[in-house]
Amino acid sequence: MRSHRMLLAGAAAAGFALLLVAAWRTGLLQRLSDYDQVVEIMRSGGSRAALVCMAVQFVQVVIFVIPGEITQIAAGYVFGAWKGFVYSLAGIAIGSAAAFGLGRLAGRPLVERMLGPAAVERIDSTLCSSRGRTALFLLFLLPGAPKDAMSYGAGVSGFPIAQFVLITGLARAPGLLFSTLFGAQVYQRDYRAMALIALAAVAVIGVFWFYQRRITGS
Repeated sequence: MRSHRMLLAGAAAAGFALLLVAAWRTGLLQRLSDYDQVVEIMRSGGSRAALVCMAVQFVQVVIFVIPGEITQIAAGYVFGAWKGFVYSLAGIAIGSAAAFGLGRLAGRPLVERMLGPAAVERIDSTLCSSRGRTALFLLFLLPGAPKDAMSYGAGVSGFPIAQFVLITGLARAPGLLFSTLFGAQVYQRDYRAMALIALAAVAVIGVFWFYQRRITGS
């Protein structure tokens, strides 16, 4: 049983490494980090553009060093707010499930090497607490948290994958809608709406910062 587990962990680690190398060697990593090139990729999908958008969001989650805001705003720019939101949410949900599964297959030692033992311990203790579901929702709702990397850490926590995907999908939805709305306004050149959306996002971040200061007492 232990050898089978080690084999799965090795396969997961090798698969992730190959994906990173392939993304780097083909230039995909650089392209998905550039807004204009992400827009070009999504537009070149033709009749399969929706699948291309979902694939882009999937890769962004699994290779979490790629900035998610770039791909999300690009989706709103290319497809409009609501279609961009739906396509992006689907791709992100599948990517989160894949990252969760890779984390579980790889096992705690490998995930700790990737994220750091302290980070994995914090994720584990949070999700295994009596308010784990609420804490998970808040972590993925509020801005600033490394959500994609946390998906790997959640995989070694024993948290059910179906609940993880559902809760994190619901929590991500408001921020994702902000991004696709902003992207749609960029396309329409509605600078007033862009400013209002940006101000709303800053207000949300400000409320979260104030809340954190109150909680920590610092």
